[in-house]
Amino acid sequence: MANEITYAVSIQVSKGGASISSGTMSDTIDMAGVDMGTVTQAIGTTNEALDVPADVSGDVHLVVKNLDSANYVEIFKDSGNSHLLSKLNAGESCSLRNVPAASLYGRANTAACQIQFWICET
Repeated sequence: MANEITYAVSIQVSKGGASISSGTMSDTIDMAGVDMGTVTQAIGTTNEALDVPADVSGDVHLVVKNLDSANYVEIFKDSGNSHLLSKLNAGESCSLRNVPAASLYGRANTAACQIQFWICET
């Protein structure tokens, strides 16, 4: 089968009379793996591994949403918190492509944050 994964991204900014818009860019790609999942997880203020479903492995596509109303959460590609992938303020989300499932970590600021993430093998 082909074209199992669809992405769409865009950015629009307007401030002080200036504005930009990327329009919507979409991409449909093949999925070599078969495993996927969605997880809701509390992320504490110390480094912790994301609860990636056991069958999901290798490089993955990942969408993360910070469900907290006040604090930010950081997503890292290593347990030492030296490879920051994204810093999500309250309510923000991000999309990451081709990242290693086995080394995804989170850390909240000030207090624990609930996140939700959607993950699939590449």
